[in-house]
Amino acid sequence: MRGLSARDLLDLWERGVETAEVDRGLLMLSYCLPERSWEQLAAVSIGQRDGMVAELRQATLGPMLGALAVCPECKGQLEFDVNPRELGLAAPAEEEQDKVHRFHEGQFSVLCRLPNSTDLHAARGCSDVEAARRLIFSRCVQKVEADGQSITADAVPDPIVNAFASYLAQQDPAAEIALLLECPSCSACWELSFDIVSFFWREIQSASRRIVLEVDALARSYGWAEADILNMSSSRRQLYLEMVG
Repeated sequence: MRGLSARDLLDLWERGVETAEVDRGLLMLSYCLPERSWEQLAAVSIGQRDGMVAELRQATLGPMLGALAVCPECKGQLEFDVNPRELGLAAPAEEEQDKVHRFHEGQFSVLCRLPNSTDLHAARGCSDVEAARRLIFSRCVQKVEADGQSITADAVPDPIVNAFASYLAQQDPAAEIALLLECPSCSACWELSFDIVSFFWREIQSASRRIVLEVDALARSYGWAEADILNMSSSRRQLYLEMVG
């Protein structure tokens, strides 16, 4: 997978500002996988999508993620590096993307797929977590049987829907990642939710601002057009910036 160029980063940032947060991961992937339609990208599971975003991030900015957290007890700052592969964030094998799953709980048997971006988009309008969980269940289920008899997804009781959510977390663990952190100052321990799409988006915002400042400085000094400056490698831009001083 090729990384994003300076021009890509600026364009992605400009478009992403006006894009719903739930769709930004797909927007990122559309730059490195232009042969796939938006519908094809949206059809992969959340964990699979995040694995591909992690691969794109690595190709663009390098393998390690530099993260910052604030201790909930003493409010001290904790800086640490994260390796996405150690979190299970890796691009999926092709044969895993269309896999059909079967979930069993008591008398219920559910044939289903893993949630994808279209499901998260649909759940945005739900009033609470339970309603979102029920909606995602109804969208992912292909067939439900109770004691060998087919029933509708609406007829499945809430405890089974909740158990189904736990099953999905086991089958697609990269879709919901929590980091266990310990404060070096007060030894407090806590869990921090980690979302690669949000993390990479903040990095894209920061990189885009830096690139714009570089373009502004070089355009003022040399009179070059933005397109010509963006066509330069990062190392060449830095060399000219050092000369500008």
